[in-house]
Amino acid sequence: MTSRKFAIGTFVLMAVWGCGSDVVDMSQAPIEDRDLIRIMHDARTTHYNENDIVALMGTYSEEAVVLTGTLQVASGKDAIRDQIGTEMAESQGLSNELEEVLLFDNQAVLWGSYSWSGSTSGETSGPYLLELEKINSSWKVTREMWSHDRDPGEDLTWDVIPEDFDGDTEWSDEMKVLEDLYNRGNSAALAELFSEDALVGIPNFPVLEGRESVGTFFQNVLSKSSETVMDVSVRSANSLDEENVMLVGYIKIDGNGGDATRGRARFLVLLELANPFEVDAGEDAEWHVRWMVASGKELFPS
Repeated sequence: MTSRKFAIGTFVLMAVWGCGSDVVDMSQAPIEDRDLIRIMHDARTTHYNENDIVALMGTYSEEAVVLTGTLQVASGKDAIRDQIGTEMAESQGLSNELEEVLLFDNQAVLWGSYSWSGSTSGETSGPYLLELEKINSSWKVTREMWSHDRDPGEDLTWDVIPEDFDGDTEWSDEMKVLEDLYNRGNSAALAELFSEDALVGIPNFPVLEGRESVGTFFQNVLSKSSETVMDVSVRSANSLDEENVMLVGYIKIDGNGGDATRGRARFLVLLELANPFEVDAGEDAEWHVRWMVASGKELFPS
């Protein structure tokens, strides 16, 4: 089975957001934007299930980026079209649950979960993150990423996370705190980096919901792998507004001394400003992870 057989179900999941639950933060959005986004969601579902690749591609921006659960990257419509290809026809069923939508003027970020089955590749499931932009009065997908909440099997083709971690952005310091606390084995402080209502998707694990579950997760991981070292690199950032930013980057987990490779993952993170009033008073900004999806074959021991 190719990696794209794992990927195709998730393209559908990005199309079916309108079919799940509807927990939506619309405080900044006029009603017409809700309607436009919902119509786009439903249309993507129809296009995929009818194998209408042309219509489906019309829901992406010209420079959209797709980050698959098996680490492939498709940049631009041509690459995305090649990645989806004729494998759309393999889908035998997909369910999606839209769990939250955040709107920021002409941008939106969505969190949801999917379950998909194919004629030869079995079933995959997990969380997804999606970024949208309003372009000429139409909502378009600018970036999507998903992961899997259990081992998807061996018959997959995985891309490789680059070993070169140069080229960090100005936001790297925020994620380097995660790296430093992990390497010091401080699970309690790690949990404090996440918001109270955080959602975190990590390869081969159920979604972590809330700060307490994040702390328990890292406590268990560190008890099993205390001799590992984390390295984090932020490769790009997209500011949604003054209090929210999307980050894309890589995480490496290796044995001490770099003598054993343990895990590689790509991540997409939504950071939110935790202390806006203090910042207005001149204090330093404190950022929390609200949403995070990491994709890779394995990152932490299960």
